[in-house]
Amino acid sequence: MNLYNASRCEYCARIIYKNVSGTYKLCSLKCKNYFKKNKSNDELEKFILQILSKGWNEINVIFSTVNNIDKFKFISAIGRMVHFDKTLKTKSKNEISMRSFISKVKK
Repeated sequence: MNLYNASRCEYCARIIYKNVSGTYKLCSLKCKNYFKKNKSNDELEKFILQILSKGWNEINVIFSTVNNIDKFKFISAIGRMVHFDKTLKTKSKNEISMRSFISKVKK
């Protein structure tokens, strides 16, 4: 399966194997609940862009500098920024995890 042409969840940007929503593309009930509560996560995405340094950054290291943010929300925001907004890029072709490396996209 080609990861870039696959259908992705609108909240966490993971590949959808089973859609749990009729209206939106959501991969799990957890994503569905978060999606209902938070339509916009712009503040978290701006915060992530601010704390990224130049070059490749491991997500685990970035997350360790952040306080009071849910790990799932953090990874989901990074996934949306990589796959939908195209403001970040990742080194690997696999799904995003805490061990993945990310970098800002040059304008």
